[in-house]
Amino acid sequence: MTVADPVGWRPATAAEAGMAAASDLAGYLAALGTGPLLLPVSAETAAGQAPFAWPTVEHDGAPHVLAFTSPQAIAAGLPGESVRYVTVTLAEVTAAIPDNSWWLAVDPGLPIAERITAGQLRELTPSPDAGDIAQALRAAVAAEDPDAVMAALLRAEFTVPLPPDADPDAAARDLTDPRFPWWCLPDEAGQPSVPVFTSPAMLAEVFDVPPPSVVASSVRLFANWPDPRWQLAVDPGTASAVSIPGEAVRQVSRWLDELRRTVTDTDQADVAQTVTETDRAEADQAEEVEVDPDVPVRMQLVVPHRHLHAYVADGYDRMAGPVHRWHGPGRDTPERLYARLGLLGPGSPFTAGDEWVPVVRWKPGPDTPATWLDEQPQQRALAVPDGAELHVLHQDGSDELLARFDRSGRCWLPVDPPPAEPPPAASIG
Repeated sequence: MTVADPVGWRPATAAEAGMAAASDLAGYLAALGTGPLLLPVSAETAAGQAPFAWPTVEHDGAPHVLAFTSPQAIAAGLPGESVRYVTVTLAEVTAAIPDNSWWLAVDPGLPIAERITAGQLRELTPSPDAGDIAQALRAAVAAEDPDAVMAALLRAEFTVPLPPDADPDAAARDLTDPRFPWWCLPDEAGQPSVPVFTSPAMLAEVFDVPPPSVVASSVRLFANWPDPRWQLAVDPGTASAVSIPGEAVRQVSRWLDELRRTVTDTDQADVAQTVTETDRAEADQAEEVEVDPDVPVRMQLVVPHRHLHAYVADGYDRMAGPVHRWHGPGRDTPERLYARLGLLGPGSPFTAGDEWVPVVRWKPGPDTPATWLDEQPQQRALAVPDGAELHVLHQDGSDELLARFDRSGRCWLPVDPPPAEPPPAASIG
């Protein structure tokens, strides 16, 4: 595929900035995984009137799945075309891409374009640690905490066993395939249940001879649940066994769809928005503000507003963008920060008139590169360090601490958690 350089194109998201700055494929995929992937689909599929079909093109004799990282990337890569899309995660694509001979084509036509084999995706894409998830699930079950159970399940990739009489081609089918052979068994109470496991090792604990299986993210499993009368049996026969009614699975899927629509609507609004105050912000950039020498050294990264919910509510632990040194309390505003970091321009998620902006701030460790402490911002994609703080910087320069990151629990611990409607609770049994 030929990579063009559209006039005026620039990264529209923190993920795209991290992809542009990555020095190798592993770093590129780490940055890519911090944001959503947009897969072009037909209008019927987008409206829920037709089943999902992989958007592919042939290149060098191999099918390539087309994926974009933002509506702005679609507009630049497919100029003049009206494109509908579905929003998925890199982990979902990695788990569900149907054949090892396939490739993933990211942002074709843009400077950040990349072609990645299915094997490279599975080898290099960061994924939740199955042992950590099983341990978190076991602790949540022991504590009889439905919210903690659901939080663990939403991070999981499931191993879905196939029935003994499944045909030889069944393992190559996607969960969206109407012919996918769901294995429904009665549980001890006679309730129809579909068994799934949080890892192949958990599957092997239950079966002397593990059956063939497929791997699917929790989001994909929930979105394609076959029957609300069937309950989901997670790790049956183990200490972390959990049963979730089929209707609750459907409710979780609807809740995730609503969250996805919210993110998509925000992205589309960003495309329609034209920044008209860049000149004024660039003028402000000339007002140099020195770092306060009396404050502790802290690194900082600006977070797009639409990602705030993912951090606070979903425990998101990745970030990408220009890493820079914090100047100290009261010495920055959103507008001044945007100008210094070059974050304003057409397609940017930030505007010079923003009343506030989220930032992640953390103490540099012994492995922090010395260049990060310079005044020149460094484009990076990285995991959120333990103890990092999520702040809101206001237009008047005031600063509000929202949460601290606990890496052992992979969650943000709110200082004053905002009220939010939780997802449907799971039943524990």
